[in-house]
Amino acid sequence: MGGESVSRTVTVRLEHGLHLVPCSRLVKLANGLGCNVRIRKGSKLADAKNIFDLMGMADFGDQLEVIVSGEGADEALVKIVQLFESNFAE
Repeated sequence: MGGESVSRTVTVRLEHGLHLVPCSRLVKLANGLGCNVRIRKGSKLADAKNIFDLMGMADFGDQLEVIVSGEGADEALVKIVQLFESNFAE
């Protein structure tokens, strides 16, 4: 899958960090997109389409880099950032 790669830093504002419910919402969103979505925290890089990669990756206040590549990456990044900014609609 070719195309551009875009990224943005987000802050986890969930009291209990990335736990099951927000991780499942992120995985569902990522799987519905036609591009690759990765989340980086320090040296750890997770596939946002794999819940096991994401579980427990971040605590409250942690900053994560969302990296999206492929066709439609800009639009996909906006959707993912909105999910974080809405506090995963909790």
